[in-house]
Amino acid sequence: IDCQLLFCLFSKMGKILTAVVIGLCAFAWRVYESMDMGRSIYNHRPGVCRQVHGPVKGSEDIELIRSEGIAFVTSGILYLQPRRAHIEGKMFLYDFNQKIGSDKLVAQELPIKGASFDQNNFHPHGLSHWVVNGVIRLYVVNHDDEFKHSIEIFDYDPTGPALIHKKTLTHPSFIRPNNLVAVGPDQFILTNDGVGQTEITNFLEILTGYKGGSVFFWDGKESHEILSGMGAPNGITYDIKTNKLFISEVNYRRMHVYDLAKDRKSVDLVSTVNLYSACDNLFLDMDGSVYSGCHPLLHEAAKSIGDCDGDATSASQVLRIKFDTDYKTAAVSEPYANDGKEVSGSTLGVLYNNQMLIGTVCKGLLHCEIADPSVL
Repeated sequence: IDCQLLFCLFSKMGKILTAVVIGLCAFAWRVYESMDMGRSIYNHRPGVCRQVHGPVKGSEDIELIRSEGIAFVTSGILYLQPRRAHIEGKMFLYDFNQKIGSDKLVAQELPIKGASFDQNNFHPHGLSHWVVNGVIRLYVVNHDDEFKHSIEIFDYDPTGPALIHKKTLTHPSFIRPNNLVAVGPDQFILTNDGVGQTEITNFLEILTGYKGGSVFFWDGKESHEILSGMGAPNGITYDIKTNKLFISEVNYRRMHVYDLAKDRKSVDLVSTVNLYSACDNLFLDMDGSVYSGCHPLLHEAAKSIGDCDGDATSASQVLRIKFDTDYKTAAVSEPYANDGKEVSGSTLGVLYNNQMLIGTVCKGLLHCEIADPSVL
């Protein structure tokens, strides 16, 4: 037996084994970090908070109509879970002008009219609006029972109140749409938060760090890719006054700020803000601040969102991002946080007249009074 050969063989095997162990440890640490293990959440509120009656199956996105003091709410999302196809998707209207006090707060379900509209295949996700010829027009991301994707367009009829279905848009670029922001009549910018169409493939995207997310501009007739290779782009909002486009990137716990080209077919990166939380949808306040509902403990969120009809809950958080004038730096504060007992799986915080609505993926809608603006 050649001892020198054996020594070399064992030495190489030792190196390979060491590399494998290091690789496994690195992977385990990635999982630990990506799922927010070992992190604590401390409860605090901006004022008195109470549940809103109506959208018991969640309030994934909220669109404020500031001039009217109302907000549209999506409920009954079906996301990578065909087994939840029995959940009825609905649209709700919340009136910020309703009396706050001992009376219960209510979001009103909106009937949807239109012969071509398939209510049984409606599971709304993100939404946005534009005023077209004096009429509030809604653009709503929809996933049908088989997790096929479309953008549903509705006009709001305040006399009902009701929504009038106008059109269904489908396109190959609507890969896995999450949210959108209207930038003109029948024009919007849309986020695809990945490419996988099942829970397993989505989980693999997260664990491997695969950047399958993309952002497209729909010009009314065609789609144009403006960003690609992103780690789950999710919430999106646009400040028409400053021409700034804001996009949250969930897998990397950050938000990007872009300048939007005049033809809206390209963007230039201005800055990136690390949020250290998996932030969902975005809301632009009057002062230019951006609010987001976040999932600070992703391992809880994964369990809770995967069990929308069960008792599992996940921590909730609302962050406020206040930018400097050049949008290069920002101050981040936390107006609300909860361990999941009061509100589970937060997606958005929307402010109006010292009130805040906090949306959730699939478990209710919370209203909070803002006792003093300094808490923001």
